[in-house]
Amino acid sequence: MAVHPVCRSATVLEMKQEGREYVDLLLREAEIARSAGPGQFLMIRAWPGVDPLLPRPFDIMQCDPREQTLRLFIKVEGRGTALLESLEPGAEVMVTGPLGQPVRDFDFSSVAFLVRGAGAAAVVHLGEACRSRGIQIYSILSASTSSRIVCRQYLEPLSDELLIATDDGSEGHSGLATELLDRLLERQTIDRVYTCGSRRFARYVQRLDKERRSAGFVFLEGLMACGMGDCHGCAVRRKEGNGYYLVCRDGPHFPVGEVEL
Repeated sequence: MAVHPVCRSATVLEMKQEGREYVDLLLREAEIARSAGPGQFLMIRAWPGVDPLLPRPFDIMQCDPREQTLRLFIKVEGRGTALLESLEPGAEVMVTGPLGQPVRDFDFSSVAFLVRGAGAAAVVHLGEACRSRGIQIYSILSASTSSRIVCRQYLEPLSDELLIATDDGSEGHSGLATELLDRLLERQTIDRVYTCGSRRFARYVQRLDKERRSAGFVFLEGLMACGMGDCHGCAVRRKEGNGYYLVCRDGPHFPVGEVEL
């Protein structure tokens, strides 16, 4: 049954700095926490007036219906996210959600998450849903350097195996995270691969899917103004045939064979 998004005031419960670039934000909002599914996101606005004009989209990294909480992970890289970073516990923000399509199909026994930087936040809620169903999870986290490996504390307890790759060799494998996934696929079957945070990773997973080595899915990050499919700012071309998908309405996750990357 479809869940219709709502616009509500949410209370900031906790704001944690993660390194120099990231913020871990815990909110209380009962209705969205009760209805959000893995793979969905919300739009958040935390400032008065029209500067910035538009709210910002973020993956729902975790939700706890009993505690009525939502956890977001934010990369601070512009005026809107800088304003979010300045929030303190007790502040009120406006949130709209849950938005997008939840992952509904869990007919698989093993999954790998191939993620780059803050893209890791997109798969945490999905990982919790997989773990609750007894699905084996292999997480591969990638970043330019060790200090930019994020969400490890959330994914490691869920994972049967967690691997790290850094461009500069400061932690884990020195080089491409795709090399780690190649090695994993050489020694065992992985039914699905979800990727987020890198178009290069997405094209690699698209190739795996085409070669039938694993079914591939990608979380896309589009430029969103409304989050509900009205503005068409997040359109992505369909792989086959004419037309476009809207990342906010039809995604944000797609089978990699269905979209142009």
